[in-house]
Amino acid sequence: MPARHSDSGHSDSGHSDSGHPDSGHSAAGPPAAGRDAREEVTEMTEAELPRVMRLRARAWAAAYDGLVPAAYLGAMDPEADARDRAAWFRESRGRVTDLLARDARGELLGWASFGLPRPGEGPAGELFALYAAPERIGTGVGRALVTEVHTRVAGPVALWVLEGNHRARRFYERAGYRADGRHRPDDYRAWGGPVLRELRYVRD
Repeated sequence: MPARHSDSGHSDSGHSDSGHPDSGHSAAGPPAAGRDAREEVTEMTEAELPRVMRLRARAWAAAYDGLVPAAYLGAMDPEADARDRAAWFRESRGRVTDLLARDARGELLGWASFGLPRPGEGPAGELFALYAAPERIGTGVGRALVTEVHTRVAGPVALWVLEGNHRARRFYERAGYRADGRHRPDDYRAWGGPVLRELRYVRD
């Protein structure tokens, strides 16, 4: 099976795996009018990787159907992804922070990952991944997570998002991000798909 892409550019936010396995793909929906008062945002632990990877696979299936090849989406293996990411998760603490949104019952609602930018990215921070559970899109989960990221990063934040992911692009634009003119390819030819394009967005 061809190597799995990272999430850099769909904000989980792009697909480049240089520095973070999920930089650039975002499945977050548009900001909602209000936020559930019972929602809690806390830092993720390694033990939660399997749950987070299952949420990620569901979010990809919902957000990228018709954009990313079905063969790629169908080959996603959350349990293998959790095993593959365990060592990286431990080694990256101090450079990368992962946040989870949960409700009062502990149900996982969303995930954000951010940290020091990869080489050549420039700004003070980079949003590597942002996902909301498909059934929670539009309820404010994505907004709650990205707001928490902004409180923790002192300076500009960059991310990569697929050019065709218009919902995620609108979400980021409402959160103050703007395309800065940089772009890069996201190659799905190994999966029978096209070469897509990712755009870099920056929030000053």
